[in-house]
Amino acid sequence: MAIMAIMVAVAFPNIGQTSDKLAKNEILRLVAAIELVRDQSIILNQEYGLNIDEEGYQFLVLSESEENNLKQAGKSNLSSNKSSDNNNNNNNENSGFDNEDSSTKSKDKLKGVKWQAIEDIPGLGEHEFPEGLDISLSIDGENVFSTSEDEIEIFEQDIDIFDDEDKKKKVKPPQIYFLSSGEQNQFSIAIAIVEEQQKNRDEKTFFRVRGFLTGNLEYEGPLEGNLFQDVDRDYDEEF
Repeated sequence: MAIMAIMVAVAFPNIGQTSDKLAKNEILRLVAAIELVRDQSIILNQEYGLNIDEEGYQFLVLSESEENNLKQAGKSNLSSNKSSDNNNNNNNENSGFDNEDSSTKSKDKLKGVKWQAIEDIPGLGEHEFPEGLDISLSIDGENVFSTSEDEIEIFEQDIDIFDDEDKKKKVKPPQIYFLSSGEQNQFSIAIAIVEEQQKNRDEKTFFRVRGFLTGNLEYEGPLEGNLFQDVDRDYDEEF
């Protein structure tokens, strides 16, 4: 089902470019891709990740050599610390998941290893957002993009014109992790059409996908509110 959803989204990338359909189409495409990655990580016992910014996103996989090295070194995941955490949190409704210590340790281990961009799986390759959209991202409760009007530093990175052209482009560690244990870090990704197209509305709207430490995924939209200020807001009404 996830593959079919991605194929539909790819086949109709420009539906409703001047309406909310464009934002909805993009968030549903992302949801389907995340679901596919989560299934892959569990079935293949591999660690996956996601990098996302205002321009687009890229799914990553932990390189096979790094995977083997971590396993040989006795790599632990989030669930390895559950029993000890639960002893101190027996009355916690979330069964220890509010304790971010184990999650932080797992992510720290995965930051210093080698990741590879996924290029051979349909729907998981590098994807660029269509024009006319604003993107908001929150990871572990912290906003990554504070506002759509943030200044862009075009000289953010120094360029060496004498760099070896054959040198492979470095892949940054993912912002969001999908572990083989079925768990992930907490995130919210929201997409809306640009503010100029919402000027005549009484309330601005956006579409959102949220991921939780337990591995659950939640899609919502359209939601009324500010794309950036309300990216992590809890809405009582179900959509």
